[in-house]
Amino acid sequence: MAKRKLGDQNGSNDWESPSSFNKLLKGLKKSSKRLGRGTLAKEKSKTAVKDNSRKRAKLIEQTLDSEAPKLRPIVEEEEEFPSKIDGSVEDLSEIEEEEDVLAEDSEGEESTQESGDEDDQDETEQVGLESTDPWEKHFGDHISDNLAFKGAAVETNEWETTVEEDPELHTVVQYRLKGDTLESSSASHTKTSLEDCKVKQRLHDPWKQLNSSVTSTKDPKTPFTPLQQNLFTFMNAYKDIMFTSQSHPNSKQLRHLYALHTINHVYKTRDRVLKNNARLKAETVDTEIRDQGFTRPKVLILTPFRNTAMEVVKMLIALSGTTQQDNKKRFFDEFGIAPEDDRMDPRKPEDHKQTFAGNIDDCFRVGIKFARKQLKLFAPFYSSDVILASPLGLRMVIGAEGDKKRDFDFLSAIEVVILDQTDVFLMQNWDHVQHIFDHLNLIPKEAHGCDFSRVRAYYLDGRAKYVRQTLIFSHMLVPEMNALFNKSCKNSGGKIKTREQCSGSICDVVVQVPQIFHRIPCTSPSEADDTRFKYFIEKILPTLRQSVVQQKHSMIFVPSYFDFVRLRNYLDEHHYDFVQLCEYTPTPDVSRARGDFFHGKSSYMLYTERFHFFRRYQIRGIRHIVFYGLPEYGSYYAEMINMLDQQSADITCTVLFTRYDRLKLERVVGSKRVARMSDGQKEVFMFT
Repeated sequence: MAKRKLGDQNGSNDWESPSSFNKLLKGLKKSSKRLGRGTLAKEKSKTAVKDNSRKRAKLIEQTLDSEAPKLRPIVEEEEEFPSKIDGSVEDLSEIEEEEDVLAEDSEGEESTQESGDEDDQDETEQVGLESTDPWEKHFGDHISDNLAFKGAAVETNEWETTVEEDPELHTVVQYRLKGDTLESSSASHTKTSLEDCKVKQRLHDPWKQLNSSVTSTKDPKTPFTPLQQNLFTFMNAYKDIMFTSQSHPNSKQLRHLYALHTINHVYKTRDRVLKNNARLKAETVDTEIRDQGFTRPKVLILTPFRNTAMEVVKMLIALSGTTQQDNKKRFFDEFGIAPEDDRMDPRKPEDHKQTFAGNIDDCFRVGIKFARKQLKLFAPFYSSDVILASPLGLRMVIGAEGDKKRDFDFLSAIEVVILDQTDVFLMQNWDHVQHIFDHLNLIPKEAHGCDFSRVRAYYLDGRAKYVRQTLIFSHMLVPEMNALFNKSCKNSGGKIKTREQCSGSICDVVVQVPQIFHRIPCTSPSEADDTRFKYFIEKILPTLRQSVVQQKHSMIFVPSYFDFVRLRNYLDEHHYDFVQLCEYTPTPDVSRARGDFFHGKSSYMLYTERFHFFRRYQIRGIRHIVFYGLPEYGSYYAEMINMLDQQSADITCTVLFTRYDRLKLERVVGSKRVARMSDGQKEVFMFT
């Protein structure tokens, strides 16, 4: 929020002296609201006038309301948002219409509170949450006093780690601050029911019906699969989770689970606010209640494509138990795809068909609002409970430094962040993910109708990031995720990371070919790119060029686009006969390059991992393959080698790696071999 000097609406300053300030205060009505302690102290230091804090809070609130511009809530319209970046004047009728919607929403919430007794068996939950409830223990305002010390411990990485083996989660590394309770997945055996997990009563039946498609038992006392049960132990305790064993068979289980966690969190937050609204309305004495953040959105879900987002919305609708879903048809029209357009080559690998089935547009954002019997899609962000978006779609709204039109205040009170198929974000643009995390839980620039007297103290103190929960689901572990987990996930409640031993994709190679691994001497990660490039042009490339046989049909597989550009420029400057296939290559050029390479018209082919991820072509005519770097997806290693022309007797495979490629190397050669190859004295290894 921009700093303002206290004064009247015309900009004149009537509060320069204590006498004039006190004179103005006499004309104000007594207020029952208070500002947060941090904000109030700041305003006191500005005026240096001692007076009644309630009157001052009311005065500041009226000043903000009178001077703050009317901001139009962001609506998920991809075409409308960019068109207004130039600062064009907004349609006043649209603003008035949205204000009417917000007024109707407020009236609806009041009527919901009045009819709360009809909400099945939730009456006891609306009266108050038990102190043993994980939601209350983690987000209650009572944690504000100790959060400063815990936040300092998080910033200095004072974590205690514990490693345990779990039959479903495999190796679990748990991080907790000194003195905190150790949470074990084995505790899930004592909390197998929804009641034990403090899940809202209204979600019990919808959950059992939704999850019946993945559970093997009909016992109502065990509504989870073994994987869900062990994972929900940590999820429901509001710990950060990085689960790196996501697969297409278990993705449905995981989405069911975080959909349940999302709605359970939203309902608990909403019911608490509505209960306190009624309490304040009934009480005659002033009571300080802090149960909110700066803005309404509480959960952010990031998915790479619209097809996954549509699955998530279907689950949220099924779990919500709502009888009315606004804009449902519009959502399925925009996020679905006609059956005749959803054609997939049956020869593609199964994981590719699962990832790219349906609508694969990667630019979208949707606000979702929950009411008692209604769910509204495409709700304005500032009146939404859940924001479902792709990294690119949300990045367009957040903007960059210097943009005229940008907004990220709606991220100021996010309490749960969920990243689904995080590995796919690497194939898109990881910078978008990091940019979003850099704008979470910041102090908003505008008030947006915030009632500061209800804002929790740790929000006002700028410590909301220490209670935010982050859930990361991925098919693999990469350094970028590790960096995000270590630097941006600062949950004082603790966090866990799962690891799974792998046998390596080298076991899936069926072509008989000598596979030679060269470990490049390297002293630091910052030098790895230059060292790899020098090693390649001095030792590998001359060998390929000197051999008459190996001059033809040689593919160079490059994981990074930046390395691809560097190699392309070098080959072009030194007049190598080559073709290139990257994610930006037009389709006609792809067909031409594949033909020239197969028929030997071009000796070399530069081939990027991202191209393989999005296209998954079968490249014919490969006799020699050089992995400039190991692929992120271990399965691609076996796929590329199995493309080698088996009719040729001189096929070869060369692989370059450094000791800092340990995670990639493990997915290729397996967990048992990786230590010896990364840290051993030998620098060349051969597999046949």
